[in-house]
Amino acid sequence: DKVEFPLLVRNWEEGDKFQPLGMTGTKLVSDFFIDLKLPVFKKKQIPIVLSGDQIVWVGGFRPDHRFKVEKGSKNIIRITFS
Repeated sequence: DKVEFPLLVRNWEEGDKFQPLGMTGTKLVSDFFIDLKLPVFKKKQIPIVLSGDQIVWVGGFRPDHRFKVEKGSKNIIRITFS
């Protein structure tokens, strides 16, 4: 219910910020990757899903808190990458 279409999938870019699920503030995606101890080559392979200019999901790792499914949610999107 909270996303705008079309969704865009791209690689991580310097300065990308999102609000990891469960956090109140925002975090740089690069800092999120550092916390996960991801090697540089792996960072470039992680898909970033955007709705407009906001990150919805750091593919395979963490959704953005602002786009979480809530009790009143009626439409839910399930995205998978293979």
